[in-house]
Amino acid sequence: MKGIQNTTTSNFGSLIGNGRRYIVPKFQRDYSWDSEQWDDLWVDIDKMILENGDHYMGYLVLQTTNSKEYLIIDGQQRFTTITLIILAAIKSIQKLIDRGEDVEENEKRKQSLLNTYIGNIDPVTLEYDNLLVLNRNNNGYYKEYIVKLGDLRTRNTSSTEKLMKQCFEWYERELSSKFNSGREYAQFITTLVDNLFFTIITVNDEMNAFRVFETLNARGVQLSSSDLLKNYLFSLVDTNVQHPGRLDTLEDKWSILTKNIRAEKLPDFVRYYWNSKNKTVRANDLFKAIRNDIKTDIQVFEIINDMIVYSDIYMALKDHTDEYWEGNQSICHQVELLNMFGLKQPYSLLMAAKINLSENLFIEVLKDVTILGFRYNVICGKNPNDIERVFNEIAIKITKEKSYPKSLLKKIYVDDQEFVGMFNTKSMVNNSRNNRIVKYILGKLNKYNGGQREVDLYSEVDTIEHILPQNPSENWQIDEESAEQLVYRLGNQCLLEKSLNKNLGNSEYSVKKEIYRESSFKDTKDIAENYDQWDKNAINSRQSKMGRSAKAIWKIDF
Repeated sequence: MKGIQNTTTSNFGSLIGNGRRYIVPKFQRDYSWDSEQWDDLWVDIDKMILENGDHYMGYLVLQTTNSKEYLIIDGQQRFTTITLIILAAIKSIQKLIDRGEDVEENEKRKQSLLNTYIGNIDPVTLEYDNLLVLNRNNNGYYKEYIVKLGDLRTRNTSSTEKLMKQCFEWYERELSSKFNSGREYAQFITTLVDNLFFTIITVNDEMNAFRVFETLNARGVQLSSSDLLKNYLFSLVDTNVQHPGRLDTLEDKWSILTKNIRAEKLPDFVRYYWNSKNKTVRANDLFKAIRNDIKTDIQVFEIINDMIVYSDIYMALKDHTDEYWEGNQSICHQVELLNMFGLKQPYSLLMAAKINLSENLFIEVLKDVTILGFRYNVICGKNPNDIERVFNEIAIKITKEKSYPKSLLKKIYVDDQEFVGMFNTKSMVNNSRNNRIVKYILGKLNKYNGGQREVDLYSEVDTIEHILPQNPSENWQIDEESAEQLVYRLGNQCLLEKSLNKNLGNSEYSVKKEIYRESSFKDTKDIAENYDQWDKNAINSRQSKMGRSAKAIWKIDF
């Protein structure tokens, strides 16, 4: 991978040796593991010891320029917890010394373990030169109380300091229930550091670190690239020593942002936000774009304030029941469709429209996007990434010109001929998402054809009936291959009340169509009126009629 100095797999003991120092960047997130993570790790360690095996801890992303000091870009929660376990074991040896048990040998063990895995003590200040330096909110408590193996302060501690204290004491209790002697504790630490393995990725600057995050995240390994972004922005403010209070202000604003948008999803939001104002950048180029553009503390506050405003819209676009929409039923319905269709590519455009256009124009944009998405994504199944460039182009124009250049949508609008052609052969296999979409399609068609009955997308009051059953009996006189090709076609599906559907099963069409006559859905009644028998020709005929109606229902007037 470009920009990586090296990638190795090493145990924790190899990591911590050779005089290396590991530093958690001071603006990276605080220690946050709780009992669930402590217990998971302890179960893994216990199993590792019992089976005399190894345990893989995942990726550790480090940044260095001198091979002596390493910034822990990702993996600090695991690194810190392992160190706390080691310190808890050393504290247990200290307790044996305090009780007068094998004092001389245990004192030697304690000092050797502290020097190897924690750090050396300065003879003048009596402070440890720790091999692990935590962030600005954690390091004081870690260095002053935990490393010194004394009484752990309880009063006036922050939530993250409390977690560190609880973690230390949690492991101390677990260790004391397993081991009795200094030798056992020392052997435990040796086994721990020898058999916990990391894949270590070392980079030489934050630009390459961000590329590592995006590459690994694309492979499904979720890393905290938001921490790297935070560290860069905070470093710009930290350089202004004349205004130290600005860091606290920025911390408060960052907290608001990450509370609104979970930290692991923040890079996604930042990219959509960035693309609402700037030429589209891929995820891999996002950090570079921000670093090239944001270079002063003034710009940091401008972008943070702006992102907070945009984040409310971003999160509301993910939930049609969000209070942000204040009961506007038209917007709520379109946002519901946006999520039902799985459309994320329009986020940049929609955020720009909500900020810069009137509410009526915003609703128009929202409706156009859902119609386009229905044609493009749902029915035609085209690559959704191909439309993002056009959405970005429109978003930039909206941001700059405060107007809606609707005609640009023509570049990605699926024309009637292609749309109807794809609609006429569309199949949708049963799953929860598809079932809602099929209900929605059938409901819109029913209303277009004069039906009055509204369909409930989320309950089982209204069901999807497969006219040719999903498991047809021999009475249907159709081979298995043909049935598989036809059963999920839109033309073979209709709406039917659950009360009518529950006893239909694999009944013959002659039985089913009499039940259809009782339905309150007009299109379902019409099946019984228009088709004496049900076969491939009937399905094709009905779906072609549906396609002609769909062309008029899901249409953008340019």
